[in-house]
Amino acid sequence: MLRVENLERFTSPKILSFEDARKKISELKAKGKTVGLCHGGFDLTHPGHAIHFESAKKLCDFLFVSITSDRFVSKRKGSGRPVYTDRLRAYMVACMESVDYSVVTDYEKGVAVIKELQPSFYIKGPDFISKTTPGITAERQAIADIGGKMKYTGDPKLSTTDIIKYIKEELDRKHVLVCLDRDGTLIRNNNFFGKSDNWKNELELNKPVIDFLISLNAKFSCTFIVISNQAGVAKGYFSKERVQEINSYLDEILSKAGVRIASWQFCPDVDRHYAEQMKGKIDFLPSYVKESTKRKPGIAMVTDALESMGKRMTDYASIIVVGDRHEDAGLAAALKASFIDVRGKEYGALVKEADSCLV
Repeated sequence: MLRVENLERFTSPKILSFEDARKKISELKAKGKTVGLCHGGFDLTHPGHAIHFESAKKLCDFLFVSITSDRFVSKRKGSGRPVYTDRLRAYMVACMESVDYSVVTDYEKGVAVIKELQPSFYIKGPDFISKTTPGITAERQAIADIGGKMKYTGDPKLSTTDIIKYIKEELDRKHVLVCLDRDGTLIRNNNFFGKSDNWKNELELNKPVIDFLISLNAKFSCTFIVISNQAGVAKGYFSKERVQEINSYLDEILSKAGVRIASWQFCPDVDRHYAEQMKGKIDFLPSYVKESTKRKPGIAMVTDALESMGKRMTDYASIIVVGDRHEDAGLAAALKASFIDVRGKEYGALVKEADSCLV
């Protein structure tokens, strides 16, 4: 169980003792009000609980939620459960607007809670409608014995157990930093893409690479960052704003495809030494000619990306660079990472190469 300090701070007038809950329900029913009861562990409160309570509230005048005490949750769920003590679980439930009152119950079965609290309705989710297990069968009988009714909500099911399982699996998955080139890698377009105002119609995604990234993220916990040299800015072919516009447009497309880019980095500058070598052949914009730059194969853009995410190299079990040029291979060497050259490769070849890198 998670240790939380100052538990006494987690209180609410909506949290009742078991005896006070019994009296309150009796008073409300005497006034002709209907009282609904939801019962369970409600450990790690999640959206499924919230929508279930909202739907349950629509079925009654007052909604009570009874929370199984720690010892019985532990007995049923096993080691490590509950995550939160019953006091915290009662507090979280009480914080929900649709819940009128919450109460901790020290009973192993819902049957005893129904018989003691005597609600008008006992409310369960839709997955219980057709269930005939001994537990739900006994609860149906218990609510009938006190003159109440079973009611069911129609909400989608979310399970705390499934959520915890997912988190554990994610933590166990290998964390991989994937440094992606843009032009010629994520998109097939190369040769200073963005010079044309018609770039949106000209843009062509590199589908084998996109499919490869989706597959990679299914196997590993991947952080994708884009590291791109954009000397076209220094050459006056297009502006920094054009690069950012293309990146934003691509980010939206990739997100819809299932590839979330955590950071987009690009360098618009060129080295002064290179600019002097090309003097008379290429006229560079003076403001983008620098003594030193963040261009690949240097690792400065990767460092900037990690800093923007609050991450470090050591947070990742593996690093791979995916690109199509010698600068990308150089970046991989500087990072002591694996390099996957996408040139001329289809999906299957990319997957096979990644598997050999990340064993």
